[in-house]
Amino acid sequence: MPSPALLSAYILAGPEIGRRELFMREIAETLAAKEGQAAEYSRFYAQDMPPERLVGFLRNASLFSPRRLVEYRNAEALSSKQDQEALIAYIRSPAEDAVLLLVTEAYGLAKALEEAVGSRGKKIFWELRDSEKPQWLRDRLARDRLSADEEAIETVLELVENETAALEAACTVLAACFPAQHRLSPEDIEAALSRSRREDAFSLFDRMVQGELESALGVLDALLSDRQSESSQIMAALIWSFRTLERLHRGLDRGMELEEAFRAEKIGTKTGQRKFRAALGRYNKGECARILKAASETEAALRSGYPSSFARSFLQLFVRSAMAKKGSGLILSGWKEEEYYPFD
Repeated sequence: MPSPALLSAYILAGPEIGRRELFMREIAETLAAKEGQAAEYSRFYAQDMPPERLVGFLRNASLFSPRRLVEYRNAEALSSKQDQEALIAYIRSPAEDAVLLLVTEAYGLAKALEEAVGSRGKKIFWELRDSEKPQWLRDRLARDRLSADEEAIETVLELVENETAALEAACTVLAACFPAQHRLSPEDIEAALSRSRREDAFSLFDRMVQGELESALGVLDALLSDRQSESSQIMAALIWSFRTLERLHRGLDRGMELEEAFRAEKIGTKTGQRKFRAALGRYNKGECARILKAASETEAALRSGYPSSFARSFLQLFVRSAMAKKGSGLILSGWKEEEYYPFD
């Protein structure tokens, strides 16, 4: 086995990417210390690498390194009993040179897989609580001998995805932009982070709200080219955004003030409120409902067994439908590539 301190397989669950990556780095360092050289690292995705092929890969020893670290992302996609049984059989009789990491942003996997890995092998990486984030940022900035007032800290949390990997990257940018002992202002934060901000599915929603079709499609292409962003995650973020927008409309229809509706949806930041004000002006409640129906149809198409290469086409079609037709007219059943651009 790789080491008495390590298991042959782990389930790494939960949305907190930074803490998960730190744990993976610790495993890699343990393997390197034992062998005197880095382990061979491989990353695969469940939608691209079926379990049978993954097991075949794990059974074939490396020619270049005595130890291997194999990351298998989106493991929650293994919903069929056949897929699970292939991995369970491997976990019960693993390769001697490999550590397998089953990664999911959900909080767990199928019960049979969890039982095979065992409680010691399941690690859940919880998000920081909102109350913990400001102090985490202050402590991290202090490592680079920077400080920030309360408004500057709030600006960071408005501009950056609130998980530790993204916050860590933001602090690295700030340390590169400002000298030691500098006290950061909101203007400093805005200037430094807006230039280096990485696109995500929520910035895709921003472009859609602004009505910038070509810009939105450009962001989508960038997200899909970066394997950190999966089609399912992009759709989940867009669905969350449009559901939130629909609930805001319902609250306003019931006579709520806008600030009250924002509080009900926990939209507390100025950036978030500005975005949803614009969204309320662009999409009415009925249009939100149609877009959510189109999103459901797109999700079904993504799960229906088409090759993963079709995901870009389905997502582009959804974005075009939501922006050009406000969600009407999207029909993906019997989809054909030559019918891909119905709104040109």
